[in-house]
Amino acid sequence: MTKVELSTSERLVLEIIRRTQISTRIELAKKLGFSTVQATKLTKGLIEKKLVVENATPSGVRGQPTKNISLNPDGLYAVGVSFSAEYMEIGLVNWLGAIKKHETVKLENAHSLDTLCHSIEAFVESAIKEYRLAKRKLCGIGISLPGDFLKGRRKINAVYFPEMEDIDLLETFSSRLPYPIFIENDATSASWGEFVAGAGRKLNHFLFIHIGHGIGGGLIIDRRVYRGANGNAGAFGAPFPDLSKARPSGTDLLKHLQASGEKVNDFADLRSLSIEGCSPLKTWIHNASQQLIGPLTVLARAFDPDAVVIGGRLPMHVLASLVKGVNTDAFCQADRHRLPVPDILVTELGDLGGVVGAASLCLENSVFADRAI
Repeated sequence: MTKVELSTSERLVLEIIRRTQISTRIELAKKLGFSTVQATKLTKGLIEKKLVVENATPSGVRGQPTKNISLNPDGLYAVGVSFSAEYMEIGLVNWLGAIKKHETVKLENAHSLDTLCHSIEAFVESAIKEYRLAKRKLCGIGISLPGDFLKGRRKINAVYFPEMEDIDLLETFSSRLPYPIFIENDATSASWGEFVAGAGRKLNHFLFIHIGHGIGGGLIIDRRVYRGANGNAGAFGAPFPDLSKARPSGTDLLKHLQASGEKVNDFADLRSLSIEGCSPLKTWIHNASQQLIGPLTVLARAFDPDAVVIGGRLPMHVLASLVKGVNTDAFCQADRHRLPVPDILVTELGDLGGVVGAASLCLENSVFADRAI
């Protein structure tokens, strides 16, 4: 596969265009400290590579129309993969964060890695054929895994996926798939997906709370992922260490509903449940929101974000109700009359945030400038 060859200056131009969404050569020159001639040369090069497009817009005055530059939606792609207990979600995502093709795969053979990789490769080949996608446009595969990284971010503490315990994840997936591989945990992936194409796309700083098998999260600080020393920043489930006790996690919700007689085995089974029509679900949402208020208050005051976004693997209607339960006067109660209170927002990507984020982080590594503009 041909790697995207970009100069540092080209990466900076792409970063500026991404942040502003639409720019002009003059604006690019000002932000970069380049001459207009240099900015024009860089822009023409990116147009030739079909990474940006330039459209003339009437300025309302005499003279040449304004030429606006934006990212070409068809410029680059990546594939994102995320997991739940019984399903694997795979998506072809363009570099603007839009899912072009999506597939849900039922997991069989006790999550055999060979079977997983075969399904991923089959999806990729199908997507390439369906969209007549040049392989040079596919930057790689981002794999979002539930679990906490061990030192070096090559292994995870695989509580929910024991078959991935004590293996070198990057080496394992890279040896089975003929594409560049990027590994991330599910909560960080979902937080970045929310930044690229969801509720956080206009925010500079936000906390993402990921309700999946456990309780995780991600931190976006100055429009960048903050991972911490080992890649585990955002382990917001720390206040709820006892897995045998009630906690605001997806696994706890499934256990609670099963104990109440509901036939649910995975998060997809929750989509058909009405909150008003399912008393155990309504009770869990109330209790979980009350459990979250205290820890989220501490996080809000510790990080001073623009917002707290709540998402993860639960269905949208459940997450929206959970947000409503948290977003009360009890949140930041002690000083909300004196200090700004961050917004509490619900995800806009739902359970596909991990797919979008994993693919987008894969693109991030290969395309955009690693510097704040």
